[in-house]
Amino acid sequence: MSGPHLARREWPATREAAGRPVILLHGFDGSAAAWEVVAPMLARQRRVVAFDLPGHGGSLSYPGYGPPKLAARAVLAELSWMGVEGPVHLVGHSMGGAVASLAALFEPERVASLALIAPGGFGPDIGLDPIRAVIMARNPADLADALSTMGAPGWRAPAAIAAAILAERSAAGEAGRAAVASIFDQLFGTGLQGVLPLDAVAAAGRPVTLVWGDADPVTPTAQAHGAPAGFQRRFLEGVGHLPMLEAPGQLAAILSEHLAAADAACR
Repeated sequence: MSGPHLARREWPATREAAGRPVILLHGFDGSAAAWEVVAPMLARQRRVVAFDLPGHGGSLSYPGYGPPKLAARAVLAELSWMGVEGPVHLVGHSMGGAVASLAALFEPERVASLALIAPGGFGPDIGLDPIRAVIMARNPADLADALSTMGAPGWRAPAAIAAAILAERSAAGEAGRAAVASIFDQLFGTGLQGVLPLDAVAAAGRPVTLVWGDADPVTPTAQAHGAPAGFQRRFLEGVGHLPMLEAPGQLAAILSEHLAAADAACR
């Protein structure tokens, strides 16, 4: 397949691959690097792939970046180009959760399950101040402070994480910051976020697990309670919007349980 491609990181299975592949989708202003701690925990018996979504990280030049619908179609197209056969598990954080949900709507036969971590699109309300702070941060101390406002009270973002994000931003240059600002305006310019057709997502008939920190200041935890009844809900006590950084071991355990159950259901 010719045309643009998404940047990605891969973690091959460390043992004989027994489960379906897992595709990890990061949140707004993130990249595949967000999964560095969690991905190896999931890759023991399955292939794990994390994409940089359009307009982010190494996919900065992907044309038409911005709308989650485009990102969802880009992910599906990339899987075809990679030759990934059979349905895959989609794991999406925040904006990536909305992208994963849309991919399941567009081509449900290619999706084995959804694990949505503090997903976007489950209600119109969203805490934009922490997002703006992360966008605007230009030095390690400011970025660590901004990331900390996304977590639960008392959590502090590791300095090494802030430094790694800034290094990635430096590689993307000002064009990267401009792309993120443009996507922010498209997604949140009204002060609210778009809402997914959740009943249609449920009607696709795929197992869905919601994972939500009970102290999330960005995507309100209450939005989990308004989701369709068939969605499983797992709440992380004392965790904010960044479970992969705040509680990676706990998150990986929940995801592993979800993936094993979904694989069993698909047999």
